[in-house]
Amino acid sequence: MIYIESNGVDNSKIKLNEIAEAIDSPVAFTAKILQQLKRNGLLISTIGAKGGFQIEKNKPITIKEIVYAIDGDGFFNKCVLGLKVCSSDNPCPAHRAYIKIKEAMIKDLLDLELDEFTKNIINKSITLK
Repeated sequence: MIYIESNGVDNSKIKLNEIAEAIDSPVAFTAKILQQLKRNGLLISTIGAKGGFQIEKNKPITIKEIVYAIDGDGFFNKCVLGLKVCSSDNPCPAHRAYIKIKEAMIKDLLDLELDEFTKNIINKSITLK
């Protein structure tokens, strides 16, 4: 999403192969992730020679929305150790420490909007390379 946002500033469409190569990800895996993002209304895709992917610009997109679109609610609700039964009432050994980390990450990172990550790439003060 950061790559697409930072390279599609003029509403250009970014091709699947370009995205996969730029982020060093297998094309098939990248295609699956992009389709999940599209199904969740975060991307627009167009088929054909002039097709590709664009960010849905009708609303700000948060990092939380991106994580949810790719991983569902697992990041937010599943046990960090992968146990099936883990809650505040029945905590795993890492529960109390992880809950503090997770809450801080959600507060400090996941509520940030995508454009907060990309504006510095566009003005070249940071890079993805």
